Amino acid sequence: MHLLTEETLAACSLNGESVVLCAFSGGPDSTALLLELVRHRDEGRLKQVYAAHLNHGIRPTAGEDMAFCRRLCLSLGVSLFCESRDVPAVAKERGLSLETAARQVRHGFLDRVSHALGDVPIALGHHRGDQAETVLLHLIRGSGLRGLAAMSLRQGRLVRPLLSTSKEEIAAYLSERNQPYCWDETNADAAFARNRLRLTILPALETIHPGARENICACAHKLAQEDAFLEDLAQKAYVEAGGSRRRLMALPMVLQLRIALWLIRRRTADYTQADAQRLVELFRLPSGSRVTLRGGVVARAEGDSLRFDEEPPAVSDLPLTVGQEVQTPFGCYRTEWVNAARLPCSADQGYIDARAICGRLFLHQAQAGERFVPLGMAGSKLLSDYYTDRHMGQWERKTPLLMDEKGPLFVPLGTVAQRARIQEDSHNILHIHFIKGGKNNEQDL
Repeated sequence: MHLLTEETLAACSLNGESVVLCAFSGGPDSTALLLELVRHRDEGRLKQVYAAHLNHGIRPTAGEDMAFCRRLCLSLGVSLFCESRDVPAVAKERGLSLETAARQVRHGFLDRVSHALGDVPIALGHHRGDQAETVLLHLIRGSGLRGLAAMSLRQGRLVRPLLSTSKEEIAAYLSERNQPYCWDETNADAAFARNRLRLTILPALETIHPGARENICACAHKLAQEDAFLEDLAQKAYVEAGGSRRRLMALPMVLQLRIALWLIRRRTADYTQADAQRLVELFRLPSGSRVTLRGGVVARAEGDSLRFDEEPPAVSDLPLTVGQEVQTPFGCYRTEWVNAARLPCSADQGYIDARAICGRLFLHQAQAGERFVPLGMAGSKLLSDYYTDRHMGQWERKTPLLMDEKGPLFVPLGTVAQRARIQEDSHNILHIHFIKGGKNNEQDL
């Protein structure tokens, strides 16, 4: 038997010229996916297949999983990229649940490998059971139509070739080939929300209505079609309105909300339904009114139109050597060693005690979940919350921070970290001057 058809490959926008990166944990789902991708490679329907394995540092047997993945990839002629991270430490540092921290670290790792290979598609082993679980998770969180549509075969660089395949089909496939795989014992830990759904809620739903999983997935497919239709309708309605706030206000509220969501999604993936509601309210506010949405997107009412900040660019980490200017798309960093601090200083400057510096200095764009302790505070704060409190737009949020191995030292146009504050006996001091110079222009919609 085979799990992955040519039609499914095509639906994932994959063909004989495609290079694919398989997220490979060594578990049954990703093992079956890798075998099927390699089969299509060998039969000429894919150009090349790579694999990536992350050791999350959660389980004592994780090293054995990595060794298994290396052996199987070697036997299949697949180049494997491996990385080990201490996810529990990341979760503690960022104030996140273990599930959320693991997902962030894993996605970051896969994105880096994909980018190194030329931004190739990332194949994930999600199957029909995962889809049903995702629909229920989104339902109990109050998601809208797009959330209830759950996962799709292709979403940006992510592809899910096994999304229509059942867990039972995957088990039969591996059994037929006598193919061993790794078992993650945390899958049986009911402390995780998704596991509780899999182990208790979905089996209970099956007793109430046999075929519940399949029906939930079928519902998600229908909702995805309706979501696509409404998205297309919203785009056409916006174009027909010519971006006029007055004409947008005359549309049915449900369509106004869809237009607001469409406008936000063009600029960020970090948004909530509340952001759409706030943008709809901006349709009605006086000219000159503005709102800062989640993720730092700034929208302004100007006459009968809406304007948004220009999307800031993404930049990789940049090393910083004291005394040498470092230019970024957002502005220039100038640093020097001084014997005394001139305090108070403006928000574009900062002074830090050299004794607080741990390891190398570098510039880094803030990522979701990262925290620091602002000057004068006793506890840590999410950088995103700090930006929101100060009403910073997306350009300010994307301006690289000065970091060391422990985290942020200086937030441009903001503050320094409490741990790096100047004290009475501070004599070796780093003076930082950030000269804002990015475009930060606004664009018409």
